[in-house]
Amino acid sequence: MRKLLLSSFCLLITTALFAQDNIPYAEKARQIQKDVWGNAAPEFKLTTVPANLANESAVILARSFSLQRTSKPRIKFMLITAGVTAKTVKLTTFHERVKINDKVALEGFSTLEYQKKLDQSRSFLFNKFANVHDTYIGAKIIKPNGTETIVNTGEEVLLKDEQKDQKGKLAIPGLQVGDILDYYISNTDITETGEGNSFRDNDNLFLLTDEYPVVYYSLDFQYNKKIHVQYIAANGAPRFEESNNDAGDLLMSLKLRNLPKYQSTFWASPLRQYPYLEVGSSYGSKMNTMFGYDYESNPNASRFENNEIGFEGTFKEYPGFDDIEKKLKDYFGSHKNLKNAPLDSVLKVLYDQWKFDVFCSYSGKELEDIGEMNYRQAQSRHAASIMSMMLTDLNIDNSVVLVASRNSNSLENVYNADDMSALLLINTSTPYYLCFDDVVTHFNEIPGRFQGEKVTVLYPKRHNAQKYSFQAGETTLPVAPAADNAVEENLQVSLLPSNAQKLKIIRTVKERGELRHSDQKLLLPVQDIDGGYQALAKGETLEKRLKKYPETKKMVDDFTFSFNKEKGDMIKNFTAEIKNKFEQDPEQVQDAKIMNTALENTDPVFQFGASFVLNNLVKKAGNNYIIDAGKLTGGFYKLEDKDRKRSIDIYMPCARSFKYTISIAIPPGYSAKGMEEMNVKKVNKTGSFASSAVVSGNNVIISVTRVYNNNFEKVADWPLLVNILDTASDFNTRKILLEKK
Repeated sequence: MRKLLLSSFCLLITTALFAQDNIPYAEKARQIQKDVWGNAAPEFKLTTVPANLANESAVILARSFSLQRTSKPRIKFMLITAGVTAKTVKLTTFHERVKINDKVALEGFSTLEYQKKLDQSRSFLFNKFANVHDTYIGAKIIKPNGTETIVNTGEEVLLKDEQKDQKGKLAIPGLQVGDILDYYISNTDITETGEGNSFRDNDNLFLLTDEYPVVYYSLDFQYNKKIHVQYIAANGAPRFEESNNDAGDLLMSLKLRNLPKYQSTFWASPLRQYPYLEVGSSYGSKMNTMFGYDYESNPNASRFENNEIGFEGTFKEYPGFDDIEKKLKDYFGSHKNLKNAPLDSVLKVLYDQWKFDVFCSYSGKELEDIGEMNYRQAQSRHAASIMSMMLTDLNIDNSVVLVASRNSNSLENVYNADDMSALLLINTSTPYYLCFDDVVTHFNEIPGRFQGEKVTVLYPKRHNAQKYSFQAGETTLPVAPAADNAVEENLQVSLLPSNAQKLKIIRTVKERGELRHSDQKLLLPVQDIDGGYQALAKGETLEKRLKKYPETKKMVDDFTFSFNKEKGDMIKNFTAEIKNKFEQDPEQVQDAKIMNTALENTDPVFQFGASFVLNNLVKKAGNNYIIDAGKLTGGFYKLEDKDRKRSIDIYMPCARSFKYTISIAIPPGYSAKGMEEMNVKKVNKTGSFASSAVVSGNNVIISVTRVYNNNFEKVADWPLLVNILDTASDFNTRKILLEKK
């Protein structure tokens, strides 16, 4: 399915049409179809692909996006008084005309999925506050001989069909390689609530490159004069042409031609490497102009000293802000003990208390999906503010560090506060970091997506409980070496006695650093995380915590049951991890266990194991057996032909290392052959790959190591990385022969 992240084009659809709620959906759909296809730009009549693009999988002949937004105040009468709310009508249309040149593109464009209807309106007393979303779609096929066929949208399949929530899927029947697909998705949103009126709810991002080349691309926006608008043009993106109509509406337009497809998505950071536009709007207060395009008029100004950024504003010591600090004093038993404790011990305990307070406090909604609890993220900017004030109160010198993820926009292109995170730097001869991230982040661990980033450092100064000021500086966050992000696997492999064409595997895994996070969150039962942090923080039991609050005091049995059930079902998550590793469904998954939870940095290696059976890795040749031993590492990435040449730098997840020790039992009456093919070594400045195999007693011992030295490489060193990748993927083809004596 082709994913649609935008919306699109024609500004001729009138607001009045959608303000009339009594018009049937089908009639609105017909009017939109007439407007979109009847008023499209001439480029939407193109049928010929430029000669230089003839070999592309698909070519976007024309694409357009339009957005029209009107907001105005509206009085709502309550029982005694009246209040003012904002009514917003927003219309967006995405329109695309694409030439399908091969089966890969055909599959991608063969269906459209969309949120057809969503009504989240609310009623209060005598008033209804509208919050309604409707989607209208259209598609037609243009054959090489010029005939056009309009797809019957009435043949959609409703994936969800509730009165106020409908999700649709439309197949495009008859679409073939060589055809042109002309389709649109038009959205209408009517709101009378806070939702939909802020910059956050109206943030549109356009990456000016695509999976396929784009011949013509237009962007058009229209906002009434009650709307505040800001945009940023990043990485060399062109700027909009701006004007006003007679009503004072702001009109923004941009016409682009011949946009190239992106060079690669493999180990790439698109918002660092490709031009993009981000456009936002709000009814009400203006956005901090230091985040928008006005910043360019004064490039020497600090982006982070304005109070509106939210840091100086949040540095106010409200009652209860220091609750965790009080628990810290209780932990050490007395103020004297706390004062005499080593700094790193104080910081670690304080951090454990924070994690326990944040991740082990419940509202009751967690019971709706226990499996998602381990994937919660902390609110880093809020947490950094509170923790910084507590550290200041403890006379511990600290700084707030503002950082943007290396997988997203750069700090220089921050558009709103959500585009960056905050962590704390403890200013000592040996610096410590407090990062407020996921549920398994360690004390003094910097998430991989922040490592090596240039950051802004804010040095807080306390004037009184309600006033802090800041001085700003810059630094660069350190990058953890490959040895700190490591995986070590040990596999004991044997032919299954009941079926020698299957392998019985006993596997243990040790993971540290960045590479442990995903498996920890998948495999650790919520109960173990809750109990682990309770022990670290010397905290209250689950029952006491739940009974402290009205919304959860009657849910003790429900939480206990759900926690126990989730832990009892852990074999399901182990099965998912094995399937993801070996790309097949394992059989007979048994003895699944966590040997070390690694919830704190003093014992940082996450360790787990299980036994299971894999199919499709053994072939029988007469009386002999051929084992695909090279695939027992789980398989290494095979570089696609389109990615072998590269023109952009390489953003990898982190510097990292892997070690595999595989012991294959030789059955009685057999000998092992092919070990010499396992002996491989490739080393260069970007990393290394090495493997070897020997016979030791009744076992073939295969040792494999793979290392990536850095989290970032310049494009000039891409050929060196290709050598490592090719050597590793070639290892996947290596085999061991068990030959009958």
